[in-house]
Amino acid sequence: MSNDAGKAHLETYLHQVRRNLGGLPAAESDEIVAELRSHVLDRVEGAPTPQRVEEAIAALGSPREVARINLTERVAVELEADRSPLTVLRGVARLAGLSLYGMFAGLVSFTGYVLAAGFLITAISKLISRTRAGLWRWPDDHGAYHYVMGVTNHPQGQELLGWWVVPIGLGLAVLLGWLTWRFGIFSVRHMRRTAQRGRA
Repeated sequence: MSNDAGKAHLETYLHQVRRNLGGLPAAESDEIVAELRSHVLDRVEGAPTPQRVEEAIAALGSPREVARINLTERVAVELEADRSPLTVLRGVARLAGLSLYGMFAGLVSFTGYVLAAGFLITAISKLISRTRAGLWRWPDDHGAYHYVMGVTNHPQGQELLGWWVVPIGLGLAVLLGWLTWRFGIFSVRHMRRTAQRGRA
């Protein structure tokens, strides 16, 4: 009976770990959970009493911490094999819910790619419809000026760049996209190092 209670306690812990592995496919979550179960059962040496199970899982860490370490490691390994912008963005998104820095990295990455896409769309739109895309300036009621770069169906104010918006928009799109990509790689590596230090 005592062993049954210990196993139930272990399964509750593993269920909590699985919940925190939400960014992983089910097959990978199953693999991690199976490895953790085997590790704990090895430590208790065939006698999974509640006390011995509690000591074993305490040595592993909280379910959230264990999930963070495993998920970060797997994302980092994926990035070593494939550093495409989509893979990097997906990796950052998977880690976003695990820490405050992860949330920050996810927000910066999403914003950076959205802005890069906006500059690219503006540059391409200028070639298609020169009167709808550009850098616009118009005065408000207080005499100050507003500046907006983009595409609009209702052009207002003065367009400042003309055809220069094409190379400028393309250049900004490439530069911002590259910087966002590099930041994503740095962020995953940073979170991996942080998780490894926490494990040590």
